[in-house]
Amino acid sequence: MGRDQLGEEFVRLGLRAAEHHPILKAVYLGPPEWLEDARRDRGEVLRLIDSAHDLSDRARAAGDAYIAGESHSIATQLEVLSGRSVPYDTLVGELLGVTFAPPAPADIRALRDEVVELAGRVTGHSRPDAVLEWERSAGVTGEAKWDAAQEAYRLGRKYAFGGAFPLELTEGMDLIRVTDELWSVNLSWYPPTRMTFEVNVATPRTAATTAFEVAHNIYPGDYLHLAALTQHTYGRRGKVAASIKLKNAPENVIAEGIEDTAFLRLFAEPTTEQVLATRLEWLRRAASINGALASRGEGASDDATVKAMMAEGFMDDGRARFQLRHIKHPLWGTYQYSYWIGRLLVQEADGRARKAGVEREYLEYLYTGLHVPDTFLAGLDHVLEAGALSPSGAARTFKSD
Repeated sequence: MGRDQLGEEFVRLGLRAAEHHPILKAVYLGPPEWLEDARRDRGEVLRLIDSAHDLSDRARAAGDAYIAGESHSIATQLEVLSGRSVPYDTLVGELLGVTFAPPAPADIRALRDEVVELAGRVTGHSRPDAVLEWERSAGVTGEAKWDAAQEAYRLGRKYAFGGAFPLELTEGMDLIRVTDELWSVNLSWYPPTRMTFEVNVATPRTAATTAFEVAHNIYPGDYLHLAALTQHTYGRRGKVAASIKLKNAPENVIAEGIEDTAFLRLFAEPTTEQVLATRLEWLRRAASINGALASRGEGASDDATVKAMMAEGFMDDGRARFQLRHIKHPLWGTYQYSYWIGRLLVQEADGRARKAGVEREYLEYLYTGLHVPDTFLAGLDHVLEAGALSPSGAARTFKSD
């Protein structure tokens, strides 16, 4: 069976599986008739599980690590839906195609110390409570938050369409205000093709954190990545597997790495406040992972989990309880780890590309490749070697960490 045939089989499998497990599918922009077929005949769960394992095995034998890993994740999610009990850390590893390892305490301490130091520089108070002081005093809502989001959107759009990004893309997305959702910002897909970016103007954030969230979700983050995959990898190169985006799958690791480094990719020299907003969100990823391990792996009480996340991640009670709801959610509870390990992988890739002096080739690989953790860096090394030898290998410098 050829590669494109494997891709079609994978997409059709994912669409049918998502009819049983709706949170499995995030976005689908492939042939609409395939989605209609899946809705008419979604198949039986046990047969879909068998098909997913079989496709994973055949894809791996054919050298397609992407379809192999994504299909294995489909099988695992359907198995859990059918009653399979899996320890939390094992489940995370199976879904994301990684060996689960909690954030190292030394790394958390170093990141925490950096956050405190940055908050001290911003507020003039070098003590741990300076972090929450900054958030309380600099938090914005209403039109001020909308304006901060719009400014970050304009800056990101300039990056995506102003010549810095190596691919030509079109935008198909609406920006809207909301006030009744838990999220601060969110990118949503409404079948068959509508996408909206929702800014919750009722949820307070600093202007810098709002900009981080916008960059994470739109440019140069999630939407730019999605547009590159669907318009180039699928639309122009014919890689059918790129027409669907699943959740809790190996692809999410690199996708979230792109998104969590997106904000600083916009600046050659970010301000202290911009770095603070970024590092603080990274620290909160670690606190949420440890909270998930405590709650779901060790049976810690809700209050104990919240208290630990508040202390480790500089969260107030409301933010920590919001994260606790994530931890208990069937999707987001296991998804937390993708942010941490994905950022580390993409930062490593950024460093290799910087050392090779090849950015445009790297960005094209990063945004249009069908990536899984096991093959991401090895594939990058081949791209960088080829790019460094080509006449177009010289490129501008870039900042993402």
